[in-house]
Amino acid sequence: MDDKGAVLTRLVQLAMRWIFSKEPLARLGDLLTLIEQVEDRTTALEILESLLRYYVQGTGRVEERDVRALLEQNPTGDPIMQTFIDRYIEQGRREGRREGEAAMLLRQIDRKFGPPSETVRARVGSADPETLLRWSDRILTAESLDAVLH
Repeated sequence: MDDKGAVLTRLVQLAMRWIFSKEPLARLGDLLTLIEQVEDRTTALEILESLLRYYVQGTGRVEERDVRALLEQNPTGDPIMQTFIDRYIEQGRREGRREGEAAMLLRQIDRKFGPPSETVRARVGSADPETLLRWSDRILTAESLDAVLH
């Protein structure tokens, strides 16, 4: 097996073993160090993306915000990898802002019209930033919740 194959095999073995670790975030940091050793940058990016998806979405043992903090603490010297990491971090910031805007609108709905139903909560929670802004403007003068959300 060539060096590339050895590094990739080791990455897969460790990723699968370490997911049961008591400190999965620390192990993810160790895996990031190994990914740096993959010479083919396209392959390295694919591995990084898959690994982040596996640790965050696949297992639910690592929080997205913790992964972003880990990536911010461990900048890579590789411009391609750093670009991916920067985008990943920025995407999280945008999502965080959107979640904050949705929470604020739900609070305003509660204050003005009473506790929102689960249907309204789900609708606000899945709305894009432009829609949230439009609804936040409408709530100032709306006479009913229906007038806000339509």
